[in-house]
Amino acid sequence: MEPLRPWLLLCGTIACYLLLMFGNPVRASLRDGFRTIRRYPSLWVTLGLLGFFYQLFKLGERLYFHFALLPGERPEFVWMREAWRDPNLRLAGSPESIWWLPHSKLLASVHDAMLPSIEGLAGIFNNAVITFPVAALAAVLLLVNWQGHQAVLNRALRKRFGHSGWLVHAGIVGCALAALAKPLLYVAPQLFGMADHPAAAYAWFQWGPVIEWLAFLFEYLFGVFVQIYLILLAYAWVRGLEITRQHLVDFTLRRCSYVMKWAAIVMLLSSVLINAPLILKNFALFAPLLPEGNVLNQWQEQARFGLSIFLLLTATMQITLTFHSESWRKALRHHLQFLKRSGWPFFWFLTVALVHLFALHLVEIAISSGLGEGSALWVAWKLACPWMTGILTAWLLASWVCLFHACESGRISTENWIKY
Repeated sequence: MEPLRPWLLLCGTIACYLLLMFGNPVRASLRDGFRTIRRYPSLWVTLGLLGFFYQLFKLGERLYFHFALLPGERPEFVWMREAWRDPNLRLAGSPESIWWLPHSKLLASVHDAMLPSIEGLAGIFNNAVITFPVAALAAVLLLVNWQGHQAVLNRALRKRFGHSGWLVHAGIVGCALAALAKPLLYVAPQLFGMADHPAAAYAWFQWGPVIEWLAFLFEYLFGVFVQIYLILLAYAWVRGLEITRQHLVDFTLRRCSYVMKWAAIVMLLSSVLINAPLILKNFALFAPLLPEGNVLNQWQEQARFGLSIFLLLTATMQITLTFHSESWRKALRHHLQFLKRSGWPFFWFLTVALVHLFALHLVEIAISSGLGEGSALWVAWKLACPWMTGILTAWLLASWVCLFHACESGRISTENWIKY
């Protein structure tokens, strides 16, 4: 049988995509989400900037180790691989060409894109972006009480939790201090000459993951703050409200106090399933009880997948707590009622979002692999990807707000756009 020509496969893919986009029952919410990010570009600019600074830090770390490590151990940079063209290798390229993506690497890219796609889908309902290293700057602003935001957070926590709010606030401040120290962990061995001080190197090896875990908790909370800020910004468009950035930040901090207990549950699961094995394996008492190497990596991937599924099964918890100020138990009952009432459109939203996220991650991983790690085009591509991810994530997040509002107001079956 003659294989399908590429143009026929492309036409079939486009036809299926158009059928998916124009034949689903949530197309009005998807259109409204697109109109939202056009009205408020800060939705995608915020997500794009956070992702861009993360990639910039990773590239800076790679550059630092390129000069700090010995030849053979350092990550390499090349300006360009040799441009060798062969008409028989037009799509896949060759090891000596600028572009090289054999069939095996393409299949590996498909596999590697699955887990980030599921995590990205779960992030729409929980935490959609990596906030490191910007979280370190946020920690500084929180500690110096910039524009009185720490005082607003403290009052909101005490109002929500009573005297326990002081403990929650102290915990957030402690994690903020760890977030400040985290960037130094990457360069501490070379910066402080730990090779000449075995005791200091061993202490860094043991306790570095603990600091990284505490910093991760602050980064997660900062990510939740950003998520709620963007949700409220999108909701302001849905309702036709006008609000200043200062008031929206303060209002977001107050709403975060109602999401705090649910965020604590997510942090506990993440800490036990993902962070705890990485911390305990560095201590002689626990190391024999934990797997090593590939087994530990597989456990981490399974834990990340399981946590993502848990977040998808409780998808409306965060947005319900944000809008309705309920306890997490009442929010859980509200979530079950939402699934019973609007499960079908919600399923279609998940499908559309997953298709887009999988396509994005597949293209990102495949092109990164084809360009070759460390090349100039690879660096440029890595810096461009966060902006594409930010636009897509902002669109899906805004569409989720529009869909939730439509389901809550009972107008999901209508085709009318929001008139703003």
